[in-house]
Amino acid sequence: MICSCPDCGSAGVPLIFGLPVPEARAAARSGELALGGCLMPTRPPNWQCPSGHQWHDTDETAWNARLMAALVAHGYPED
Repeated sequence: MICSCPDCGSAGVPLIFGLPVPEARAAARSGELALGGCLMPTRPPNWQCPSGHQWHDTDETAWNARLMAALVAHGYPED
């Protein structure tokens, strides 16, 4: 898993696309994830650093775990 920015070395957060649920908006406000907008690129990045650099990492399991942890911390139901 590449969770630090390959450009600047800052810690990254999961990046999501689409219409965010309220818990995702709250997590984005607190800096625990990033919102990429409604239009998804052909090969979407899945991480973003505070400087706005985006990258793709193939470890979807680790990305999903970080994403779910951020959402659950803001009230998203664990299923």
